[in-house]
Amino acid sequence: MTLATVAPARIVRFKVNGTPVDVATPGGRRLLDVLREDLRLTGTKEGCGEGECGACSVLVDGEVVNSCLVPVSQVDGHEVRTVEGLGTGGRLDPLQTAIIETGGSQCGICTPGILMAGRTFLDSGAEASDAAIREAIAGNLCRCTGYTKIVEAIERVAFAPEWEGGARLSQPLSSSTEAPLRPPPGSPSGTPPGGIPAESPRSLEEALRLLGGRQYRPVAGGTDVMVALAANGADDGTALLDLWGLDELRGIRLEHRVDDAGAPAADVLVLGALTTYADLRRSPVIAEHIPVLAEAASVIGAAQVQNRGTIGGNIANASPAGDTLPLLLATDAVIVLVSVRGERRVPAAEFFIGYRRTARAADELVLRVEIPLPPGRQVRFRKVGTRRAQAISKVAVAVSWREDPGGTGTGTGPGTDSASLPAWRDVRVALGSVAPVPVRAHATEAVLEGASATRETADLAAATVAAEIAPIDDVRSTAAYRRAVTARVLRRIIRDVGGW
Repeated sequence: MTLATVAPARIVRFKVNGTPVDVATPGGRRLLDVLREDLRLTGTKEGCGEGECGACSVLVDGEVVNSCLVPVSQVDGHEVRTVEGLGTGGRLDPLQTAIIETGGSQCGICTPGILMAGRTFLDSGAEASDAAIREAIAGNLCRCTGYTKIVEAIERVAFAPEWEGGARLSQPLSSSTEAPLRPPPGSPSGTPPGGIPAESPRSLEEALRLLGGRQYRPVAGGTDVMVALAANGADDGTALLDLWGLDELRGIRLEHRVDDAGAPAADVLVLGALTTYADLRRSPVIAEHIPVLAEAASVIGAAQVQNRGTIGGNIANASPAGDTLPLLLATDAVIVLVSVRGERRVPAAEFFIGYRRTARAADELVLRVEIPLPPGRQVRFRKVGTRRAQAISKVAVAVSWREDPGGTGTGTGPGTDSASLPAWRDVRVALGSVAPVPVRAHATEAVLEGASATRETADLAAATVAAEIAPIDDVRSTAAYRRAVTARVLRRIIRDVGGW
C-alpha cells in the first residue's frame, strides 16, 4: 500500500511570496515537495534531503529554514518566501545581481539557497564582517564556485552605498526568465499527494488527549523526524503529531525557588521543550546565567537548523551524538514529562536508557527542562566534528564543577603550584558519541574531585577517561580516534582552566 493511498489530504492555507494559496495535501508532506510539485516554484532545489546542503532554503515568517525538513502543516497560516519572491517590480534583488556580477554561481543548484540565506543576513542588519557572512551561509554547500565570490557579493550589497534599495544596479528580468510570482493554488492534476497525515493540535491539552488515544509520531522542528521519514519511509501509517504551534511548550525563564524549609534554594533555569537553538543563542537569560548553552547551540548545524531544532526534540530523539545531552547530564538537569496523567520528573542521568531509547512513555511529551544553577558552578563544552558547521559529533565533552578557593587541591606538575589553584568540587564529566547513550564518566569524575587544574591532574584524568569509555567504529569515526580525542579534549579543558 502506498503512502499516496493512505494519507488523507487536508487544506493548508498560507502565503507564498505574498500570494495566498490553498493546497490540498497530507500535513506530513514536505514543504519542499509542495513548493516544487504543487506550486511549480522549482527555484527551490533538493540536494541532500537531510538539511545539510541548504539548496532547499526558504524563509518562513522571515526565518531561513530547510524546506525539506518542514512538514507543510507547520506553515498553515504563515508566510513563505522563495527565491522567486526575491525580485520586486520585475527587477532582480540586488543580491541576485551581485552574485551574477561577481561570478558567484556556476551549476546553480546551491544558488537559490545561498540567496535566501544571504538575503536573510542582509535584512538582519548585522555587521557584515567576513566571519559573520561566512557563518550566515554556513548551512549552504557550494561545490563549484567556493565561497570567496559569494562572500564578495554579500559584502558588495552590504557596503556599497549605490546598492541601497537596489534601485540603481539591480537588473531587469528578461521575459524568458521571469519567475512566477503568483503560484496557482492547489495541486496540479495527477500530482501524487505523498507524505503522511499530520494532526496540528491547538493546545497542549488537545495534544495530550490525541496522544493518549492512539499512536502518533511527535514532531517539533523536524530536523530529525523528517530525515528519518525520508530515509526509512513511514509505511506503518503512523501520523505525525505536529507540536510546532504550541506556545505552551516555549519560553526561557529563571525561577527563584525555596527548599522544604522555605529558605532560598538555587535558582533554576527553565527551558520549554520547543526552545530552539536560535532561542538559546539570543536569550539574555542564557547569556547571563549559563552561556555555555548558547556556545553549544552555535555549533549545532547552521542557521537553518538552529531556527528549527529544539532542545525537546534533541532529548526525545536520544541520539548518543545529541549535542545538548552531555550538557544536561553535566548540569544535573531534570526532564519534565507530561501526559493526561499529569507531570513526571526524570533526572537526565536516568532518562537515556538505551540506544535512542528513553524513559518517556508513549503517551508522554517532553514538557520542559529544568537546570539548577548552584552558585559558583562552572561549565565547559567542546565538540569535535568533521567541520565547523552541520557536523554530527564525533565526540562531545561537557565538564562542570564548583571551585573551592579555600580548599587545598591535590595534584602537582612541572611548573605548576597546586596550592595556587582552587580545588574542584561536585565534578561532572559527561560525554557524547562514545557509547550507545550519552554517559557520565564516573571514574574520571573521581580523579578530578578535590583536585586542582594542574598538569598532573590533567594527565591522570585524560588517561582515566580514555580507559573508561568503550566507543565503537562507525561511518563517522573509529573507536581509537574517539578515545584519543576524548582524552585530549578533556586535558585541554583542564589546561585552559589552569592557565598553563
